[in-house]
Formats: sequence, structure tokens, C-alpha cells
Amino acid sequence: MTTGLATDMDPRPALLADPADAVALQRTALLVAKAGNRAAALRLLLRAALLHRNQAVLDRQIDDILLPALNDALTRLHAGATDDAAAILDPLAQVLEPGGGFARVLATLRLVQGCDEEAARLGAILNREDSGLAVALAAVETRRADAFVGTVVLPVFNMASTIERALDSVLAAADYQRSRDPAARIHICVVDDASTDDSLARALGWARAHAGQSVAVIAANRNLGAGPARNLGAASARGRYLWFLDSDDVFLPPHLFLTARVLDAAPDAGFVRTGMLFDRIDATITPDWRDAAENSYPCNLCVRRDCHDFIGGFPEEAPFLPALAEDVAYSRALNSLFGGVKIAEKTVHYMMRENNALARQSAEMTGGPPSPERTRPNPRFLGMEILTLRRIEALKAKKVAMERDGRRGNEGVLPFLPHVMPPRAPSLAALIGKSKDCMQRGEPLRAFDLLHRAVALEPGAITAWFELGVAAHRLQRHVPALRAFRMVANLQPLAPAARFNVGSLLVEGGRYAEASGVLRDTLAFQPAYPNALRLLGWALQRLGRKVEAYGILARGLRLEPDNVSLNALFAEVALETGRSGEAVRHAQRSLALAPDLFDAQVVLAGALETQSAHRAPDVALPWWERAIRCNPGRADAFTGRTVNLLTRTFGSPAPRPAGPAGHRLASTLFGRHGRFGNQLLQYGVLRLYAGLHGLTLEVPAWPGRYLYGLDDPLPGAPLPLVPEADGEEAVVAALAGRNVPVLADRDVTGYFCGGTGFLSARRDAFRGFFTPAPYLRAYADGIATRLRASGGTVVALHLRRGDFGWGRFWIAPEAWYLRWLEGIWPGLDRPVLYVATDDPALLTAFAPYRPLCARDLAEPIRGAEFFTDFHALCVADQVAISNSSFSFTASMLNRTAKKFHRPDHDRQVLVPYDPWNSPVLL
Repeated sequence: MTTGLATDMDPRPALLADPADAVALQRTALLVAKAGNRAAALRLLLRAALLHRNQAVLDRQIDDILLPALNDALTRLHAGATDDAAAILDPLAQVLEPGGGFARVLATLRLVQGCDEEAARLGAILNREDSGLAVALAAVETRRADAFVGTVVLPVFNMASTIERALDSVLAAADYQRSRDPAARIHICVVDDASTDDSLARALGWARAHAGQSVAVIAANRNLGAGPARNLGAASARGRYLWFLDSDDVFLPPHLFLTARVLDAAPDAGFVRTGMLFDRIDATITPDWRDAAENSYPCNLCVRRDCHDFIGGFPEEAPFLPALAEDVAYSRALNSLFGGVKIAEKTVHYMMRENNALARQSAEMTGGPPSPERTRPNPRFLGMEILTLRRIEALKAKKVAMERDGRRGNEGVLPFLPHVMPPRAPSLAALIGKSKDCMQRGEPLRAFDLLHRAVALEPGAITAWFELGVAAHRLQRHVPALRAFRMVANLQPLAPAARFNVGSLLVEGGRYAEASGVLRDTLAFQPAYPNALRLLGWALQRLGRKVEAYGILARGLRLEPDNVSLNALFAEVALETGRSGEAVRHAQRSLALAPDLFDAQVVLAGALETQSAHRAPDVALPWWERAIRCNPGRADAFTGRTVNLLTRTFGSPAPRPAGPAGHRLASTLFGRHGRFGNQLLQYGVLRLYAGLHGLTLEVPAWPGRYLYGLDDPLPGAPLPLVPEADGEEAVVAALAGRNVPVLADRDVTGYFCGGTGFLSARRDAFRGFFTPAPYLRAYADGIATRLRASGGTVVALHLRRGDFGWGRFWIAPEAWYLRWLEGIWPGLDRPVLYVATDDPALLTAFAPYRPLCARDLAEPIRGAEFFTDFHALCVADQVAISNSSFSFTASMLNRTAKKFHRPDHDRQVLVPYDPWNSPVLL
């Protein structure tokens, strides 16, 4: 067997005679390497290793090829020849899984290229905090974490009396945005336009008093005018978006959040405009004037910085100065090149003050005669019109020139210029590079489209398939992600990481049996692969093979005793196999390494719960509550805390005996997926299914067991777990009357948040499951009685905020509900408003209706503080819900109401719906 690569013999005749000749393969690799094709040489060496199975020999041979290549690439990288370095390393990365020095050099290259996520992934393999690469990666990550969403520009000229109010409104809007997106940062740039009063001093004083808010104050030494002042601020801006606010107007709290969210969701739009509150004439302003003002005023605008820069900002020619129609010209220039979005929500308050534009034109804006300044001919206005047309023509010419030259220009600008130039046929490398840029900008859908083109162009491109899998996974498109990672594994059969990615996706999709096979193959190639052991343990746990999972995870911990995720999962499996002491120790170990790890907090709370007979009764409670603070949207901790406290109040309901073999239906993950409203929905569906087929449902302890006196058996011996999508499809099909196999003696889970039409015929049975327990009936009846005593018609709203505001759990503004109330209120008999919400501050918006809330009806049940709101929604006469299963399920249980309304994201209004024939979530 060859141990090095030195040979003078021509190996090709031997290889032709026997393609499985390991020595000939190795000698051929030497010839190929000398010819400069290192990647092909490595592939030959890997083929030879499958035959001779000597890892030490293979490692030496790889080093003979890899080390000179790494030195060559580093030399070129330091010389600034990044493309040459990439040409050396990229082919090697398609053959070898990076590790050690290879991972370090490749990570350095990726960081120089701006591929930060890949660089970080490679840097994590090295696990060294004292290297120059680690320092650079940390600096890039810190910079990214400190990145701004955008900048609010406030020009000010002699507005000492109002500048602080304007800044306060920006701060309130920034706080509102951070409450929905804690990572969002807003920069403020105040441009003092040579004020002669105390405006500058007050702006500086405000900035220094709010050191936690990023603020820059620019002082001009001569009066520039509103447009140039805004341009000066925009030139100093940070982040991708620009907002403008005149120093005598104010933002309403949702302004920054709503406009940024709309532009994030509309990558082809250059700007977004919102509705405006026109001070005391808001109710009487004519529709034409409202449209005209809202489509030209800069303060209800959020514009991409790239778009602002492309059109050259606000006009600075003399006729527009100091502040006359510059906003109209700016808006026309924007509209000439970019598409925009308009939302009806009023997010800016245009304040009326003596002699400002709103005051001067208020009579005309409310239907009166035109103002004097508009009735007299004025050459200045004609001049501004000519200059505006000239500017728009120049922008059109710029567009034509770009089409003619075929330049792609700045990627941050051109995506918002529709049809600027016909697309070229880019190279594979260009498509992959652009896709990575899109991923870094938070545009995975565009990256996904680019990578589809890349794999169509070159079906054997491993990097393209890998990046396609990453983009599909980011978009939560499970099937294309799995297909992409399978292709990577097929193209790199000897790379354990490629198989690991497939196994990871299969676990994520609930296909645990298939995942366990793939992960075992991964470990056959690389036995010391802690994360593969972790995922295999997870899959085995979900398959009910918990003792086997315990052993696999213990093996992983011997390799990496400080692996945070391994410790947390091992603790969970230890708890499930009756080893609560080990569970506590490993959960605590995980939390020592990562104090905010939700899964470890939940396991520790559960382990302490099982030991509570030997401890103080509330020893687990602080950990349930800590986990809820860490991740309020997850159900595990919510269920744990609720059960803990309800058990203390009402005791543990005795479960009835389990069903016989062949008649069992378990849902062991019930209570971990979805909070209270969704748990009721899941339970009702599964109970109906069990009753249809003569099965007995088994579920863990959950809030409904206490609140509705339910006595289902606890889960018994493990049953085969049905993948979530398959189980949900089978249950829905059966309840819809279709003939499908019965899931007897199976473990099923599902959210059941699609349409509810399949339940309509069984609504009475569904509702019958959820009658308050005998010890709660007087409490529940008291809620209804106090509501009825307050008026004639009970109107209940649900406004969910705390854990909402992301993904499909979007938030409808209060204004939608207020508009709906304005329309229905006058026709109701002695109406009373009840607002169910987790954010009491919202009640002020409904003050004219004197709303009731939970604290007005009953003392909360500790652990089930939500029950008052839920039951009020169940007994109201008219209900308007959030996009939430909590209030949707309450409307399903409501036997009184005849009208139900919910927010429609596209129409931005509340629309009617039928709780028994509608999707649970929109």
C-alpha cells in the first residue's frame, strides 16, 4: 500500500486493468495533483481509501495536497488576489469537509468576500477564541448586531417650543418598534437649519438626556431650507430606511414599526406611505385633499435610502427654498421610478399651528374657497414645475443609459427599478454570489429563485445545492430544502456533514424513523460526531426508544461534555426514563453554559416538579416562570406553570383507566405545541376522532384537565409516533367523512389550524367537552352575570400583543377595531365593550367606549389568569378576534353571538367569518 505520493511509474495501465486497484488510484492522484487539479486528486484518494481503509494513510496524503494549496491561497489572499485564492479553495471545499487549517483559511477567505454567515459557520468548527479570525468574526457580528433599521431625519428652524415633543414622539415610536422587535435600532439625525432661537440647545439637551438612543445633531451655519436640511441629514443616515419628521409634527407609536415591516415584506417597493391625522380638521378634510397631502407630505413616508440617493434627494434649486413644494417635487421624482405601498393606518399627526401650511389652507382643505396664494398667478410655481419636469426627464435618461450600457450598478438600488434593463444570463458563481448577498440582506425568497437558476445551469454544483437548501430552510419550505440537501449528500457521498443535514431536516419534519437511518449512516462515516449523536438521540426519543436514546446521548456527552444542546436533551431523556437526579444535573450544566436556553429551563422545571415531594412545593415554579420570560410564545413552560399552580389550587384530577390494546390513541406532545386556545382545539379534534373510532385518548397533564374537569388517561406505554403532517391529515380526513386507515395504537400530534368546516357537523359534541368544572361553574357564571349587568349588548374584542408580532402571528392595529366599533355601536341596544388583552395600555385607545377588562369581572385564577378573558369571549353577543387561536377557539365555543369579525391583513379592516367554516389563522 502506498503511504505517500512519490512514484515515477505510470499508473494508468494498472488502473485500466483493475479500476479497484487502490495503489493505482493513489498514483493517478499524484499525476493529477502535479497537473494542478488538486480537487480531482483528492477525489481519487478518497476512492482509494474506500478500498484500503487506512485513515492514517489517507490523512497524510490529503495533507500532501492540502497544505501547499492552503499556503498558496493565503499568499494570494494577503496580496489582495481574492479571486485567485477562491479559485484554489472553492474546488477543494466541494470535495473535503473543512476542518482544522482548511476551515481557518476558508473562513478567512469567506470573511474577506463578505460571506459572513459561512465564515461564522466555519469559524465555529475551529472553536478558538484567541485567533485573529475569531477577533474579526466577533467584530463583524457585533457590527451586524448594532446595525440600524434606519434613520429619522428632523430638520428644525426656530422650533424651540416643539422640537422636544417631536423627538419624544420618535422615541415612543422607536420603543414601540423595539417592543415588537427587540433587535431593531433607530438612529435620529436632527439638522438645525441655523435657528435663531433655542432650537439647537434644546435638541442637544434632549440628545444628552437620552443617551440610550442614538442621536446626531448637525448645526448648519446658514439657513439652507427644508429640502437641503433633509438631504444633509439623509447623507449622515444609518440603516436601510429613511423617515422624515418636521419638528412641529409627531409620529404616532406604530409608525416606524408598520412602515419598516411593510417594506421588509415588499422587496420590490421603494417606499411606503401611511395615513395621517390632520389635527382638528381630520374629520372634515375632503377626500381629494387627504389623498393629495398623504401622497406628497414627507413625514408619512418611509423610503429606502438607496432610492432617496438615486433620485438625488429633495430639490435644492432656489425656487423651492426655503420650504415651498419641495416635498411635492420629491414625491413626483420617487413615483417616476419606484413602486410604492400605501397603508390606511394613521401613523403621523400633522399639527396645526399659526401660519403653517395646514393652518393657511385649512379652509380650502375642508371644502372652502381656495387660499389667496393659490388664486394668484405666480411665476415661481411655474418655474418649480419646469424644474420638476426637467428632473424627472433626467432620471428617465439615467434609466435609459443604464439599459444601454448594461450596467447592473448598485444591488441596493436596482432591485427597486422595475424593468431597468433586460436580465443577462449570469454565471454560476455570479448567481451563487448574489444569492448570498440576498441572504445577508434578509431576502431569502430572492436567494431561493437565484439558486434555482444556478442548479438548473449546473446540476452538479454542490455549493449551489447547499445554498438552495439553506434558503429553502429559511423560508420554511421543507420539501425543496430536503431535496437540495439530499442532492448535496449524493454529490458528496463521503462527507458526513452532508448526510447530517439531511438527517437534521428529517428530524425537523417529524420523520424520525427515516432520520435515524440517515444519522446512523452519518456516524458510520464519522463515529465521533456529537451533533449527529444528539439528533439521533432526539429521533429515538420521539420514536419512544428512550433507553436507546439515553445511551446514544451519553456517548455524545463523552465526546463533548460541554455541548449545551446535548446536555439539555440528555436531561430531557433522563427525566423521561425516571432519572430525575441526572436530569437536574445536566439541565443545570446546560444552563451554566447558556443561562437563557429555554429547553434546559423547561427540563429543569419538570425535573424539580417530579422531586417536589421531597422539596418545597414551589421549587419548580420559578423555573417555569423564567422559561416563560425567555420565550413567551412557547407552550411547554406555559403548560408547566399553569398545571403547577392549578394543581395547588384544585388538586390533581384522577385519570380514568387507559383503553385496551388496539383501542388507544396517544398525543404525548400535547401541551408542548400551542398554548391554551390551540390546546382546546387540538383536544377537541382528537377526542372527536377517538370517539368516532372507539379509541381512548391519552394526554399529559394540561390546563383543560383542571378547568373543564377532564379525566383522560395519562400516556401509557410508548406507541409508534405518526409524523405530524400525516397524522393531522388522517384525523381531518376521517372527521370529514372520508375512508382512511384508523390510527389505532398510534401517537398523534397536530395543530389543526386549517379550515374548521370538517368540524361543523360535530360542533355540539366539541363544545360539550368544555363545560367549566363543577368547582369553577359559579366563577364562570359570575363573569357572564357581571358582563350582562353592565349593559344590553356585550361586544368583546381580543387584542393579543405580548408574544405576537412575527411570522404568521401578525398584529392588527387598534385602529381597525375602532373603525369597526364606529360602524356598529350606534345601532346596538345599550352596548357594553369588553377588551380581552395581554397589554392593558391598549385600553386607553378605547376610552370613549368605557371598556371593561378582566380585572373588572373577577379575581384571576392563579395560573389561569387568561380564563376570564377567554370565558368573556365565549359569552359575548358580538366578537372581534385577533389572528389568534385563543380567540378563534373561544368563538367556536360561543353559543350566544350571531356575528363574528376578524382582521383581514390585505384589506386592513375587520371582516365577518364563520367559526365553524374558516381557517383558524390567516
